[in-house]
Amino acid sequence: MRQTTHPTEPRDLVLALFTISMVGASVVIVAIGTLIPFFEAVFHLPKATLGLILTVLMLGPMLFTAAAGLLVDRFGDKAVVFVTGWLMGGALVVASLHQQFLWLLLWLSVYGAGYAGVTPAGSHAILFFFDRTSRGVAMGIRQMGVPLGGLVGAVLLPSVAHARGYSAALVAGGIACVITSLIASLGYREPIALRGEHASLRSLITGMLHIGAEPALLLVVGVSVALMAVQIALMGFLPLTFSHLGGYSAFEVAAIFGLSQVAAMGGRMTWGWISDRRFSGNRMVPMALICVCSAVAALGVGSIHSIGIVLGALTAALLGFAGEGWFGLTAIALAEIGGEEHSGSALGFGMTLIFVAAMVAAPLFGALIDRLGYQIAWYALAGVALVGLFPALGAHVKIQRRAAGSA
Repeated sequence: MRQTTHPTEPRDLVLALFTISMVGASVVIVAIGTLIPFFEAVFHLPKATLGLILTVLMLGPMLFTAAAGLLVDRFGDKAVVFVTGWLMGGALVVASLHQQFLWLLLWLSVYGAGYAGVTPAGSHAILFFFDRTSRGVAMGIRQMGVPLGGLVGAVLLPSVAHARGYSAALVAGGIACVITSLIASLGYREPIALRGEHASLRSLITGMLHIGAEPALLLVVGVSVALMAVQIALMGFLPLTFSHLGGYSAFEVAAIFGLSQVAAMGGRMTWGWISDRRFSGNRMVPMALICVCSAVAALGVGSIHSIGIVLGALTAALLGFAGEGWFGLTAIALAEIGGEEHSGSALGFGMTLIFVAAMVAAPLFGALIDRLGYQIAWYALAGVALVGLFPALGAHVKIQRRAAGSA
């Protein structure tokens, strides 16, 4: 059992450092959609094949998030942030050196493996430094680093790619990973209580599997799977949809994607605030509302050819606000299920299952576009978002009963 000493590190500084690390790590993975037109021009591949780029980006998190959660529980947040930052940065730089599609996929998968540590490393610190009535906002602010990284990437990556090619854009993303991980790891004075469990790896794995069998955790994963499909479609195919279905220029597409990321930043903070202040720490009722908003936004994106650029931009903003704004609620819900001792394991186990869905969603959505067109693909996605209502409400009931039983 970890000792529960009173935090001495300023909690706002801790939050800022781990948010910065998340911004740098997310520049490429969130804004990869802005580079897909460059990949399409160079490699001349169908949409389903281009969707493999997102698949391999999610392969690493799928395979290694559970391991990353265990490593956080064993060695602490600081060490994991440092190592994964260098791994991601190095992989992107090496990816830039190859001009073959298969090599690109290989090194992007290594980058994805490093990204597996981004959510577990830092979430444990937030659970320690913030209480239940402020964790939602804190996690929302930290998770705001993901769309903020996407916004940076939406401006940086296509600009560099236009001037120097996609290889230079990947190098820029790699540099961002290394610099921000250094800032976070060197600036964070990790409390003794958070420097890792002195338990055997076997006991940590046993604890993770025990937590993974919790019905509440599996239901949280269920709603998150539905919303991850929405987020993947946004990240990988929103720019292509506005370009091909809406007929917008490259400048308009980049601006609209950037707007979606600004809205996603607001969403991650707002949904966290709502869960803290309006629902007294309940994460699942807001998640159910997010499912409804995401479905409405997906229907709007599927209809952009007939609603005009202003409504199209507002629809993209709603998609970012809901369809990418949910992640902080999932992260804090999983961490709270795991508790202070096993938050990393709970996050690792849950996120592994969520990233399985992410890996499958990209090529499936691309194949739907190839076969049935953009409109039908986005309408089908709206149905997937609505399906998420059922596990969200089921998780709400399970977590309430769990809390009443431990009171």
